[in-house]
Amino acid sequence: MKFEVLTDRLELRVLNKHDANQVLDFYIQNRDIVEKYEPVLGEDFYTLNHQRKILDFEYQNIMRLVMLRYWIFEKNHPEKIIGTVSYRNIVKPIYASCTVGYKMDRNFVNKGYCSEALSATIPILVSEIGIHRFEALILPDNEPSIHMVEKLGFQYEGILRDKIIINGERRDHCMYAYLADN
Repeated sequence: MKFEVLTDRLELRVLNKHDANQVLDFYIQNRDIVEKYEPVLGEDFYTLNHQRKILDFEYQNIMRLVMLRYWIFEKNHPEKIIGTVSYRNIVKPIYASCTVGYKMDRNFVNKGYCSEALSATIPILVSEIGIHRFEALILPDNEPSIHMVEKLGFQYEGILRDKIIINGERRDHCMYAYLADN
């Protein structure tokens, strides 16, 4: 599995618990955005200790090939996280599917970085793990996210009612899917 991927403008890296400071900075700077689209995280989420635990947990799961997360850096500023793309719930061989997730720093949205990162990493999961189906769950009012996945070739499949609790409220999510052979 590739732990570092380079694109024209980006450096994508798998991080571990030793990178918790950078990850915590990213989440603190983008707290309002993260909490708008993510399940309730709790106050301890914004601590260095908690980020170390999450990164260690994710790293162990990456080694088991049940998930993969790349943190996004600009090539000319490789010390500052500007986003992340993740692939969770990797199930193989029968389903050969996973769930796609992504977040961008508020100062780096609408620059094509997220779609560039996804376009560079989806083929890795196809060729190295054999993933065929990529699913993205998106809040119905998140038009920028919907536009991005549609641009990448994801297709709308329907509404998943009361799918995820966000800010204490069960919210519907749109299901989009990308099939590797399309």
